[in-house]
Amino acid sequence: MPENRFLSTLDRADAARLGPALRLRTLKRDDLVASEGRPVERVMLPVNCILSVIAVLRDGREVETRTIGFEGGYGLLHALGSPISYERVIAQVPGDAYELPLAALAQAAQASPSLVNHIVSFAQASLIQSAQTTACNAIHGAEQRMCRWLLMSQDRLGSDILPLTQEHLSIMLGVQRTTVTAIAKDLQGRGLIANGRGRIRIVDREGLKRIVCECYEALEDGVAQMVGFSPAEQAG
Repeated sequence: MPENRFLSTLDRADAARLGPALRLRTLKRDDLVASEGRPVERVMLPVNCILSVIAVLRDGREVETRTIGFEGGYGLLHALGSPISYERVIAQVPGDAYELPLAALAQAAQASPSLVNHIVSFAQASLIQSAQTTACNAIHGAEQRMCRWLLMSQDRLGSDILPLTQEHLSIMLGVQRTTVTAIAKDLQGRGLIANGRGRIRIVDREGLKRIVCECYEALEDGVAQMVGFSPAEQAG
């Protein structure tokens, strides 16, 4: 099981400051972590779950702007500035995460310049992912983007089995569910994935990497440059 990298890379003094306030929590699929326009009260640091950060338009349409796994967390930058969330954050893949009151992180940051630097580095990595994902959504086709999402999810879970539904995939990719169904059927026919009820199994990772757009590598490299670790290392 992967650890949370934000926590595991803290220096000893900062880890001691945050340790008493941390609580391990199990998130179910679709559990709400943050709501648009509402204050962020807790930082969520995934261990073996994946968070989906979603932009919600006025007409109710939704599109995923980034995912967060064990390589980071949601709410880190809010501890240094405005606590208001402008996104909706849900548990996309269920599992465990460490929960930390935003006030506790903000208070600890006031006493520790090293913790501020640590928060900023991980927040920058998340912003890089958001920018690259936005570009990918605008330029690349749904099949390439779906392959990117499958590979990134495998990296964050360290497993070939991805517990997700086609409804979630349609939100993530910003396309109709029928489009997701057609792409998944094609990828399965080519022996790259196997579809199950509420899950997808990756059969041929290298095959998916031959299809995926440049954004997959760019996203992984961006995280590595900011925090010294790429989630892809987990998948090998």
